[in-house]
Amino acid sequence: MYLATEKDGIVEVPKKKRLKALFCKHRNVVCGEQCSKNGMRRISGEDAYAVCADCGTILDERNRNY
Repeated sequence: MYLATEKDGIVEVPKKKRLKALFCKHRNVVCGEQCSKNGMRRISGEDAYAVCADCGTILDERNRNY
């Protein structure tokens, strides 16, 4: 999964690391809208995510359909 962020451009979401997620304090958060590798986004809605860049845990997920 890729996220289109405002300041970093398109960022790949890291794979979830279960053991690291148990002890992670989630201080390094990446927020953005889900997109493909080349930046294409959904036409019929919006998927916004907040993901920890260290352990890959999805902290917040918002989906909106038009």
